[in-house]
Amino acid sequence: MGAVVGIALVWFVIEMLLWYLAAQFFSGWYVFFWFIAAAVLGVMMIKKAAGTLNPMAQQMKAMQNGVIPNPANQPAESTVAKSVATGLAGVLLLLPGLLSDVIAVVLLLPVVQRKLTNAAKNYALKNQDKMMQMMAKQMGGQSPFGAMGGMNSPFGKGMDGNPFAKGGFGTTVDGEAKTVKDIKRISANDE
Repeated sequence: MGAVVGIALVWFVIEMLLWYLAAQFFSGWYVFFWFIAAAVLGVMMIKKAAGTLNPMAQQMKAMQNGVIPNPANQPAESTVAKSVATGLAGVLLLLPGLLSDVIAVVLLLPVVQRKLTNAAKNYALKNQDKMMQMMAKQMGGQSPFGAMGGMNSPFGKGMDGNPFAKGGFGTTVDGEAKTVKDIKRISANDE
């Protein structure tokens, strides 16, 4: 907590210094009007991002009540990444300061959004066990098959509920699929 407060104080000092320098170079009124315009733009960007992300949040809430969402209603990954970046940029524009405004504009660049999306995916892949445990705790600690940890799992006992763990849930059947071209349809009238 102390580190966060220290970073916030250093950030504030840097922003104040940039305010002062910009006011000396341009005019104090220009800087003031820029902050007002940036705040209005930030609020508009947050509303736009919330409009895109709100249906997803409602689906997540419905999932907690046992409703299975329709995957067709999920927005594309690029749309979600753009909405999250737009929302964060809006929050940064709301903060009075030139440095936060520059970071907000950088967040809106598609190249930066792709890099941040890839970084988030890599983080999720590396920490998916921790994330699954966290989600299980948020959902009341119950698996759909009974007790947490797969104890009453139909796949077996003592496997920690993870079919992808070393040892898995048992035998894996490996096979090949082939396309069937000639299909004879049988109806109830055929005998």
